[in-house]
Amino acid sequence: MSDKITCRICNAEVHSIQIHLRKDHPEMSISEYSELYPEAPLLSDVAQAALDSKRSAAEASSSEAVPASVITKGLVKKSLHETFKLGRVKAALSGKGEPIPITVLSEGGPDSDLIPEKSDDYVYDVDELKNVILALELNIPCYVWGHKGSGKTELYEQIAARTNRPFMRVQHTLNTEESHIVGQWTVKDGHTVFELGPLPLAMRNGWMYCADEYDFGMPSVLSVYQAILEGKSLVIKEAPVELRIIKPHPDFRFVATGNTNGNGDETGLYQGTSLQNSANYDRFGMVIHKQYMKKQAESKILQNRVGLVQEDADKMVEYAALIREAYDGAKISDVISPRTLIYAAKIGVKRGSFRQGVTLSFINKLTKVDREVCDGLAQRIFG
Repeated sequence: MSDKITCRICNAEVHSIQIHLRKDHPEMSISEYSELYPEAPLLSDVAQAALDSKRSAAEASSSEAVPASVITKGLVKKSLHETFKLGRVKAALSGKGEPIPITVLSEGGPDSDLIPEKSDDYVYDVDELKNVILALELNIPCYVWGHKGSGKTELYEQIAARTNRPFMRVQHTLNTEESHIVGQWTVKDGHTVFELGPLPLAMRNGWMYCADEYDFGMPSVLSVYQAILEGKSLVIKEAPVELRIIKPHPDFRFVATGNTNGNGDETGLYQGTSLQNSANYDRFGMVIHKQYMKKQAESKILQNRVGLVQEDADKMVEYAALIREAYDGAKISDVISPRTLIYAAKIGVKRGSFRQGVTLSFINKLTKVDREVCDGLAQRIFG
């Protein structure tokens, strides 16, 4: 029995009526043929199976491209390890060893000048990175706190840079007022107008809003964020009707940093921070305590940013570790940050003495007793 079908015009045995018409009956279209012979098949079972196989292969090929280049409403799905140049290491993959898809905004947006510069020198703690990315994906307000110079704000900046998110950073001090955040009436060109502050601008335009040094703000002022932390609209009572209610854009994200977790400064290092309102901090869905980097990562930063050879970078990091141990043991009252260590390394290279570098960048900031302890540790490491 033949696996072909029969042409109703000439009784020829073929697999595809459309191909047969084009070759032997050019005067008739496939639609005309179907009208004349509505019950006649147009493809043989063999031809239909081949067509189905081709379609399945095309769909599979398309699905394999996810998450590398799927664009939906200005969003792109890419893999975490490729976006942040981590390599296909186990820590940057899912529990099943598969790439982790993350959301990246498409390039060339109207506010692209607000996207931070990418830094290839920044060294990520992959677990911290995954947690912040998770908060952004789930639209959960995220608060990162820790010692000075531990890279809290820079972590957010580099995530914004790699995911193409416009980034609005707002510093908080004891003098920060609600009007500095939401906006105020002002005079422009002789006219009184209401000028939106950084928060409503970020909410309207879908920017990433970083409330920096959050614990330096007054609790009464920070209460303006509470509705936003709940994912609700901002109501500006003083604004004109058309600007009074600001609804959050789907891409808007709220993040914050601080030296404390809102329970006050237990170290004595961060004068100006204050005990915060627990109800306000309760609205942060994710809180990350950012520690100083591991020795290997900190050494790599000094090698990348300052150009130190590994031996010198390791010595600098070893000195920092001794300082931090002394601080934890209550032997000194201050701690050295990676930021200060970078300054010390740069000065040390130019002066030809890393001991001089740490003296000028760190030791000279300390009390007399602390200077003696830290200089003794410098002599031990650098000679």
